[in-house]
Amino acid sequence: MRIDINEVEKALQNLLAELRKQKGDVIEMEPVDYYWSIDRDELYNPYNDPTHLTLGQLTDDLEEIKKLADSGAAPVAQDLVKISSVLAALGHKTVW
Repeated sequence: MRIDINEVEKALQNLLAELRKQKGDVIEMEPVDYYWSIDRDELYNPYNDPTHLTLGQLTDDLEEIKKLADSGAAPVAQDLVKISSVLAALGHKTVW
């Protein structure tokens, strides 16, 4: 599989622009913080049931994203996972 980062970036820009238009710059979410996280070695293996479930926390993810946005620190791949958790919560919990 090939992923075109330009396409992903454009789609994300379009989604965030529409979300901002529909909901504003800050979104109040219903109480949601913890979520199930599947071990990355099991996440992409649909042939076996996952056995290593852990809890992730959106407030922690948002804190790390804020640090990345505010400090200009060098991003790392794990930041994509944190952002994806926040985007998933927005996708599951907002309606427009």
